[in-house]
Amino acid sequence: MFGRRSPSPRPDDRPGLGIGALVQVVDTDQGGEEWADEPIGVIVAPGGSQLGGTQRTWTVAFEEPVYTKDGRGPFERATVLSRQLVPIEPAPDTEG
Repeated sequence: MFGRRSPSPRPDDRPGLGIGALVQVVDTDQGGEEWADEPIGVIVAPGGSQLGGTQRTWTVAFEEPVYTKDGRGPFERATVLSRQLVPIEPAPDTEG
């Protein structure tokens, strides 16, 4: 009937990305915003798709306000291309 297409991975999806993932934002030579100091944050929502649906984005809430390399900001959250997001493992809890 009016079924939905089954979700298929997009070329710029990386394993480990999704709501709740701890990520570091890195620069790429394939576009995207240039962030100062490769900030760390948590994915809080899907950001949608851009450029005809070929580039997935995620909304990232940063640990602390961040700036772009050209001085804009501070930003507490931003929509970031998935190819700029690298999943990271949280530091182990050393308190007992």
